[in-house]
Amino acid sequence: MEGHDTSPVTRRRVLQSGAVATGVAIAGCLGGSGDTIQYMGRGGATQDAFRDVVTEWEEENDVDVQHMEVADDAEMLSVLEGNPGEIDLCNPSPNGFAQFRDADILADLDYGEIPNYDNIDDPWHDVPFLEDHEDGVYRYISTQGLAYNTEEVDEFDSWEEIEQDEYEGQISLFAGAEVRFANAAAAAGEDINEIGDEDVFDAIVEKAEDQHENVFQYWASGDQHMQFLREEQALISSAWGGRVLSLQADDQPIEYFIPEEGAVTHSEGYAIPDGSENQETVHELLNWLYERENLIELSTNIDYPIPIEDPPDEITELPDYTEHPDDLTWIDWDVVLPHQQEISQAFDEIRGS
Repeated sequence: MEGHDTSPVTRRRVLQSGAVATGVAIAGCLGGSGDTIQYMGRGGATQDAFRDVVTEWEEENDVDVQHMEVADDAEMLSVLEGNPGEIDLCNPSPNGFAQFRDADILADLDYGEIPNYDNIDDPWHDVPFLEDHEDGVYRYISTQGLAYNTEEVDEFDSWEEIEQDEYEGQISLFAGAEVRFANAAAAAGEDINEIGDEDVFDAIVEKAEDQHENVFQYWASGDQHMQFLREEQALISSAWGGRVLSLQADDQPIEYFIPEEGAVTHSEGYAIPDGSENQETVHELLNWLYERENLIELSTNIDYPIPIEDPPDEITELPDYTEHPDDLTWIDWDVVLPHQQEISQAFDEIRGS
């Protein structure tokens, strides 16, 4: 999705605050004095949409929300560790929550001060990266399923399609090793979170090898997989659902779906870094954000579904929408990260074959 771009251009982006997201100490004080809070997000269209939505709250409460952009969880962690107390709100991914908890840099939330959070449908309160923790709230659904050219490919519903001989040299898949293996696990009927079992690991590797046969190139950014689809270099590609809406808006014959075997969810949450002196104000902002009408506006602006109770059509029609978190593949990063080197090595061997 938009905020997941880890290209050099994104990493060099000059921040609105005057700092650069290099993962080193930030020049100047970014923290608020009671009327200013500092939000750190992933940039791109999702952060632009967040910025637009919170403008109303800023005006109503005479609070200035400053926006800082980083490329990924690693940069976010570097900024938080190097600048304690300077960031008031951020949006980690599940992997980020795991890393931030290891670093002990997140504050517990006072959910009693965020009553509007109940507008999120109950099952999504306890998704794997939030269950048994008190330091986050759910933000929106993001998945990495499959996109395909409807003029060249008949409708299908399974990962099996990308292994068909007719698509030799016309498939593109994601370059991230852990996510690639998680989707291969789903396709193989295995659980990525059991990757420590030798038989499960071997089955995932075998499926990743089979899926590799038709791949002409792996993509590393949302812009790249959109280019492959737009230029018909790829007839089928793993993709972020929200990005497909951009292609459709340009009249590209591209559809997106979550395969019947499942697909990895990235998703995100909001968290308050420990040390923020503006936690009361941030709780007020979060409670405002979780008002139903604000959730609907944010969801439709960012093109990713926020799973509210009784969602309107404009949310359920978004490509990534799914009714229940159990329909998706969740990576338990506490389990998977210890196997990162093994996964990367195996994936490198597949790509080099």
